[in-house]
Amino acid sequence: MKRILDSLSLLAASMLLSLCALAPAMAEDAPPTSMVILDGSGSMWGNLGAEKRSKLEIVRDAMRTLLPSLKPEARIGIASFGHRRRGNCGDAEVILPPDTNASQRLALPVDKMNAVGKGPLVLALREAVNAMAGASPASVILVADDIDNCGQDVCTALSGIMASSANLVVHTVALGLDNAKIAHISCIARMTGGKLWNAVDAAGVESALGQAVELAHLQTGAESAPAEAEAAPSNKQPDGAPAGLYLSVGLGAKSATLDTPVHWRITKAGGDGEVVRDTRAAALYEKLAPGSYDVEAELGLARARQTVNVEADKATEVRIDLNGGVMKMQTRAAAGGALLEQPIFTVTAANAEKGAPPLWVGRDAQPEIVLPAGDYLVTTETNVARQQNKVTIAPATGTSVNAVLGAGTLELSATRGTPSSPGDQPAGDVTFIVYQDDPYAPQGRREVVRSSAANPSFVLPAGTYYITARTPTSEVREQIAMGAGDTIKQVMTLSMARVRLAASLGGRPLTDENPVTFRVVRLDAEPHEVLRTTRKEPEFDLSAGRYRIEASLGSGNVMAASEINLSASQAQKITLPLAGGSVTLKRANAIGMGNNVFWEVRDEKQRIVLRSSQSEPTAVLLPGRYLVSAETAEQPLRNTIEVKANEHRTFDLAAP
Repeated sequence: MKRILDSLSLLAASMLLSLCALAPAMAEDAPPTSMVILDGSGSMWGNLGAEKRSKLEIVRDAMRTLLPSLKPEARIGIASFGHRRRGNCGDAEVILPPDTNASQRLALPVDKMNAVGKGPLVLALREAVNAMAGASPASVILVADDIDNCGQDVCTALSGIMASSANLVVHTVALGLDNAKIAHISCIARMTGGKLWNAVDAAGVESALGQAVELAHLQTGAESAPAEAEAAPSNKQPDGAPAGLYLSVGLGAKSATLDTPVHWRITKAGGDGEVVRDTRAAALYEKLAPGSYDVEAELGLARARQTVNVEADKATEVRIDLNGGVMKMQTRAAAGGALLEQPIFTVTAANAEKGAPPLWVGRDAQPEIVLPAGDYLVTTETNVARQQNKVTIAPATGTSVNAVLGAGTLELSATRGTPSSPGDQPAGDVTFIVYQDDPYAPQGRREVVRSSAANPSFVLPAGTYYITARTPTSEVREQIAMGAGDTIKQVMTLSMARVRLAASLGGRPLTDENPVTFRVVRLDAEPHEVLRTTRKEPEFDLSAGRYRIEASLGSGNVMAASEINLSASQAQKITLPLAGGSVTLKRANAIGMGNNVFWEVRDEKQRIVLRSSQSEPTAVLLPGRYLVSAETAEQPLRNTIEVKANEHRTFDLAAP
């Protein structure tokens, strides 16, 4: 039995070594690049919980404390939003782009932090990501006291941001958000593999920022234990060892002592819990004054705390057992297939309440995390393929989660052809939408995923799908059958027809005095407007299909419409005939009566077709009879007029 436990311990220790060696290896390949986004909205002047200082002052002080620990070689920049203008949802700024020597460069912007206006968080996130220009590894540390209050949904926006920055990691430090907002903003961590903290006091802000900087690999390494302690084994101090506290850690009571760095925190027991030491190390040696101390060790999500009594002139040896294990996750689309590169893994406690935020979210190909012993739900997903497994973690064990999604890969692209250029050309400005049958959805289909990327790739569960490739003026549809393990490369060909529109009035071309609005509505499949323009004779490409073309003159009721069926590579000129008469309204004997008048014209069905405050308005109306009213300061006018096609008539109206 002991041999089995020792083997498991060695397995866990080796897995932990590879986990903790991952971050340094990444940092050695290329210096990390990061943007820190600090909330500058007006609400930052409010208090955080029972703190007497404002949230702005707390964040500023935490940043000042953090700056000296930043790696000189790390490329770090700073951005903010709402910090310059009141009520302006465009107020987002990259104050300093990423560069080295951040501890010196960021000091002044941190000191000048201000809070003024609205909270365009999403705009600031886009600006910060653009400032990193595809650097890798790249991360964002976002500090905010609310979700975006400029009408932008960060979860939706992230889909587009991640399309061009797939390896981006965003860590979020929330400032006292309620449960509903935390649940909403947790999508940032879930989608990017970052971490989310909700700080409720100054200590929480400082701790969260410190952890975020550490996870982003932006801090210099912690100092090791003094030389006299390094030579001593971590599980036993030799006779005559210097007085002090010797700390070591293991995953379980019978596991091997770890030589992987953990996060140590030593505070004085009782009182205000003054922090004596906060560092990362494997085995830790501390010279402490006699007394009682609380020692906390943290590795991954496993944490243990123990109260220790330190005596004068005595070496005190303490081993902390984390009572945790290592979980390694990986996923494949189908059995025997290659590992998926960027699945999203979400770990929650098996007994967590509905709506509770996850314990951990990551999107590496084979992440390894340390968890306290217990039961967990591990959800693996990519696009719409999803699988959930229940996993039990035992102390000092290594556990693997191997998810097989039973899915295939769909790779999309689009080409286009026109009458003048019938050969296939890459199509730009295309949105790809994938649907699936759903009897409860409108038209019997439900959208499962969409992308505006040039060549998107989706991992989809086996089944039948309907694909739409859409540009502002055209679209094409295809149906595919996806099997587990399939890779389908679908090229969507947009065969275009050239269309030119014009309108006439009374059989004559329109003049510049007759502004016209054209509207094009696609009628087949999903009816929707594809174009609206005020150009006199617009020319554009449409894909094959059935359309309704409308032309309306000015703000009146003169309108013409036609339905057409377009064939691929067809060119058409469509002229819509408008019928109407021109009328001018004026008051009889208006001399000396002033210009204050409000005209209103209604048709025979009492629909308003014209309103004007001009003294003598002119308009083009459909032939027919109309009721004209004019509200004046002297006496209201009411009269009936008749409009005839292709005629101009002036109606000189007098009071009855």
